[in-house]
Amino acid sequence: MDDRIDIQEFYKGLDIMFQKKDSKETMRYLDSWLKTAEEKADRSGIVAVCNELGGLCRVTGQIERAKELYRRVLENLEQMGLSSTEHYATALINMGDVYINGKEPQQALELFLKARTLLEKCGLTGDYRMAALCNNISAIYRDTGQFAEAEQDLDIAFRIIRGLPQYRGELATTYINLGELQVRQNKLEMARESFEEAIRIFEEDTGGQDVHYSAACAGLGEVFFLTGRLEESEKYYEKAMRLLERDFGKTPYYSMMAENLQKVRQSRQKR
Repeated sequence: MDDRIDIQEFYKGLDIMFQKKDSKETMRYLDSWLKTAEEKADRSGIVAVCNELGGLCRVTGQIERAKELYRRVLENLEQMGLSSTEHYATALINMGDVYINGKEPQQALELFLKARTLLEKCGLTGDYRMAALCNNISAIYRDTGQFAEAEQDLDIAFRIIRGLPQYRGELATTYINLGELQVRQNKLEMARESFEEAIRIFEEDTGGQDVHYSAACAGLGEVFFLTGRLEESEKYYEKAMRLLERDFGKTPYYSMMAENLQKVRQSRQKR
């Protein structure tokens, strides 16, 4: 009896699930594969499935389950002797992302800083994952009011990602983070330019399919709201909601976006 899952078949089927854009069906698919991997005691299979399932739970708001799934990833990697590898660093980053979604920034920061140290030890200072990690660290510093530190990590992210032309989506995401930092600093004209550059990259280089496209539209919607350009704000919030529903369904973030849109419409009615 084969003691491993067919990992190629797993990912092939997962791609089909993602194309259907049905998170519940995808969840059932992943749960089924996890059960099979557990029955076979296939550690590498459990790691692969838990990674994907944890990501889906994170974006659909199942934060506690996502934490438990990534704990399992880390534990299995440790038991496989891989705690000093880039795979472990990636798992730490994934776990940190869950804590971000769970509004626990300090716990996330601890995981991210540990992951950065590990990537550096692995000689991956110019790697895509390091750029993404610096983006995440910058976002935490931004949200805790440490703007100088946020700028420093964004600078690192930009230096790395501009040298990796195949990762245009991550460059756009870095512009989103820059725009969000500039909003916090009340640099609204600069923020508008940053969000517009992110949108341009998403539309021209990724065909509008990147899952972060909605965040760029939402950011631009906020800038237009803050500068009193309410018609344009409404347009971009509506677009952000369409993209969110397309990529993730009606998640808690979608509901928050709907509230923002309602505020814009109420402000327009008062004029």
